[in-house]
Amino acid sequence: MLALSETQVRLGLTASDKTDAIRTAGRVMVECGLIEPGYIDSMLGRERVAATYLGSGIAIPHGLPQARDLVRRTGIVVVQFPGGVDWGSGEPARLVVGIAAKSDEHIAVLQRLTGVLGDPAEAERLGRTGDAGAIVAVLNGEAAPAPAASAASSAGGPSITVTAPVPHGLHARPATALVEVAKRFRAEIAVSAGVGVGNGKSLVSLLRLGVSGGQPLTVTASGDDADAALAAIRAAFEAGLDEPAADGAPSHPPAPVAVPPPADLDYDGTVIAGISASPGVSTGPAWTFQREELVVAETAPDAAAEHRRLDQALAGAGADLRNLHEEFWKKAGAAKAAIFKAHLELLDDPEMVADTHAGIDRGHSAGWAWRAVYEERAGTLAQLADPLLAGRAADLRDVGRRVLRLLADAPGTMGGSVAALPDHPVILLAEDLEPSDTAKLDPAKVLGLCTAGGGATSHTAIIARSLDIPAVVAAGPAALDVGNGREVILNGDDGVLVVGPSDRDRARATAARVTVGERREAERLDRYKPAITTDGKRVEIAANISDPKEAATAIEAGAEGVGLMRTEFLFLQREFPPDEEEQFEAYRTMVRAMNGLPIILRTLDIGGDKNVPYLRMPAEGNPFLGVRGIRLCFEREDLFRTQLRAMLRASKEGPVRIMYPMIATPAELAKAKAITEQVRREVGAGPVEIGIMIEVPSAVVMADRLAREVSFFSIGTNDLTQYVLAMDRLHPVLAPQADGLHPAVLRMVERTVAGARAAGIWVGACGGIAGDPAGAVLLAGLGLAELSVAIPAVASVKARLRGISMADAEAAARAALDCADAAEVRALVRDRFPGGAA
Repeated sequence: MLALSETQVRLGLTASDKTDAIRTAGRVMVECGLIEPGYIDSMLGRERVAATYLGSGIAIPHGLPQARDLVRRTGIVVVQFPGGVDWGSGEPARLVVGIAAKSDEHIAVLQRLTGVLGDPAEAERLGRTGDAGAIVAVLNGEAAPAPAASAASSAGGPSITVTAPVPHGLHARPATALVEVAKRFRAEIAVSAGVGVGNGKSLVSLLRLGVSGGQPLTVTASGDDADAALAAIRAAFEAGLDEPAADGAPSHPPAPVAVPPPADLDYDGTVIAGISASPGVSTGPAWTFQREELVVAETAPDAAAEHRRLDQALAGAGADLRNLHEEFWKKAGAAKAAIFKAHLELLDDPEMVADTHAGIDRGHSAGWAWRAVYEERAGTLAQLADPLLAGRAADLRDVGRRVLRLLADAPGTMGGSVAALPDHPVILLAEDLEPSDTAKLDPAKVLGLCTAGGGATSHTAIIARSLDIPAVVAAGPAALDVGNGREVILNGDDGVLVVGPSDRDRARATAARVTVGERREAERLDRYKPAITTDGKRVEIAANISDPKEAATAIEAGAEGVGLMRTEFLFLQREFPPDEEEQFEAYRTMVRAMNGLPIILRTLDIGGDKNVPYLRMPAEGNPFLGVRGIRLCFEREDLFRTQLRAMLRASKEGPVRIMYPMIATPAELAKAKAITEQVRREVGAGPVEIGIMIEVPSAVVMADRLAREVSFFSIGTNDLTQYVLAMDRLHPVLAPQADGLHPAVLRMVERTVAGARAAGIWVGACGGIAGDPAGAVLLAGLGLAELSVAIPAVASVKARLRGISMADAEAAARAALDCADAAEVRALVRDRFPGGAA
């Protein structure tokens, strides 16, 4: 919470009226270096908009949002008027808490005041006490006041009553959705649950409320757009706050039930029982995961420098999380990647950031202050009765350590050296794994996971399931006593780790893997076979890649080429753009790895949800409709030409196709082609195939015209879906509805294919639904010649198409075009292809 010292408390003052009291509090705030004098007028302006009297003799005057530039430093002062001041509420205010906040930190003060509000005797005592230390103790949380009988309104503005989502209440995903909606408005938002009050723009504050499913909540807003904010929040609650509907398809596999393992497991080896977190059975050597210890100094001499270090670390960690979200979104889908959206909100939590800056002002280093803040909050979350909410403590520590790594003075170790994974597959043992640790695991190297702590509802467990890695959690400290290299069996179905298995144990483990293993092995063995349907029609299956090293991996997985190389990932997580030589080496490495197979290099696609700080792009109200893709290439033609030079030089090594993103008009295509042709002549390269992404409705409508100027189309179904349905695919509430199998999107695909056929060019797809079981069937049925999918999906998509006839796929596609929504489309495919193409 906001730190208060006795120098910020004034006792025994008098005031003629409320205006005089506010001006007195404002002068104290100026004396304490919290605000510029002009902020006092804003405090009076706030009072004209909405009274700041809370009840029980307490008022919290603060300024309007537009005056936050007059706040010099976040903090509070307390001015006591023992005789009382008429606040226009029918009862006197004796304790006036003046708040200077650059964001919404003042709401945190209520979490110390609610107990006082519910205890008139305590409020009376603080309003008349001659001991400043008593007030400091309560507002700093050092002395807990009595529980409040009812929650307080945070800002005296309008309010609504809503109900927390069923069954899990405000856990990470719905709380993240609420925070994202709240942050769209200038109004300050408070959420009251029982006696607790949370900051509607602070994910940690909401999680700490421990709201259960079905619990009534009061949402209060204050500011010039308060009514609009409450309307949007009500709509978000009515839409479910990004929670899947009870009668719909779940957004991820249901969390396993946390029950003890069966009593009749009958293993000969030593059984360590935990909780099943991800199904599957693996056998292999154990390996204990170790994380570096991050060392930070307690104090720092230059507070200004520490403030800058904190801001830089938060920005760096945010960029890393955005990239991780994007990568995991491609790998596992929007619902599972929402974990990292929640992490971004934890990182951007206004109360945590403000309290860390306050710690720096008290003389601590940025690292020390940040660690103290996130560990305190994580400890509070861990104590919540609801295991789903308590499990978010691990997420908060994950985010905390991500920032702390950037603030650490020197990397140390936990009990020795940092243990890198060996060069052979292992079953990983750990005290616990942070979600970002789990997301980066290679299933080819990690046969299974067993953690001493954690729970079946943790995000680590969810990610393990999405990566198809067997996992057992909550196995206790005995799991950490298994030596590196010792053979173990991890049974994720039964929730046990078996140490020192016998031959019989191994045989039983092998048998448990047979059914799934045989199917996957058959797909793997046939991965080089073309995807030819039972009636002799072929669909080319390529891979999407983001890194030069992935080119060889794609070919090994059975890909018949690269249908999308996301070149922007060469530009991320760095301070300067890559030069021509660096790009050329990357592209040449990939072309050579393809060994004659085609590779499509997409030119820089930055903007929208991908931001690069060093490009200094101006802030946009709607970046998805702003300067992104080819538009940015035209704005920064120097970068565009440099990239084209590198691509065209690499084309001398093998078949390179160049593709432009976000083409909306024929004029844009003509300009891009003209620049490319100039560069081609400069470097002396031969002609290359040119294609465009079909991502916006205008490109679909103009497909017949655009097709005359290019060699191919590649449909980016992710962006096309969001533009056709007018639903941001990352939106906290709408994202589940932004389904690429919506008939409106499929009709766009049909029209694109028709325009391409008229010009005699082929059409592919490189968006998420190309690797979707139903999507692959329908896109093939609509006439796409190529599907470019994530590397792990290559073999299974090829196998799926080999098991159907194109005639059946075409019939299903025609029927899908007449469906009402995506759910009906998916049901149709399930009915027609019950063998797995649903």
